[in-house]
Amino acid sequence: MPVSASTPTTTAPLGLRLIAGAKLVKGVVLSCLSLGIFDLIHRDLTAVALHFVQVVRISPENRFVVLLLEKLGLVDPSTLVRLGILSALYASVLLVEGFGLWLGAAWAEYMVLLSTGLFVPEECIATYQHFTWLRLSILLINAVILAYVVNVVWHRYGLRKSSAAANGK
Repeated sequence: MPVSASTPTTTAPLGLRLIAGAKLVKGVVLSCLSLGIFDLIHRDLTAVALHFVQVVRISPENRFVVLLLEKLGLVDPSTLVRLGILSALYASVLLVEGFGLWLGAAWAEYMVLLSTGLFVPEECIATYQHFTWLRLSILLINAVILAYVVNVVWHRYGLRKSSAAANGK
């Protein structure tokens, strides 16, 4: 059945699918990181880090390695629990957004508007206070994503409104 301009589509445009794919990948990676953090709760972080340093063949006498080992000795299990829970929650949000965008759900578009829009002002402030090209790149990418999703939401809202007007609602 051909889609006319007055009926909104239920499949997501390619741009939203790309954003959805990125969110799904970030959600899966963050979920794995969260599980790894929970796995470290009852382990000696210094011993784990020292083993990693030996596996990648970095000198344990390196001043950065010594600093890392000292700092890891100060981390307590409750901090790891909080970090694991927060990363799991954020991974859940990313996965929900990703699946919703992939399926073309309007609520997911609004969720992306909110989650992306909340971080842009903070990124502006951070970029202004401590400028780096990486921060500027992240800010620009998020601004482009925000502008794109606003455009899609605005267009779909117009389609729903004209469809409702055509149906006499």
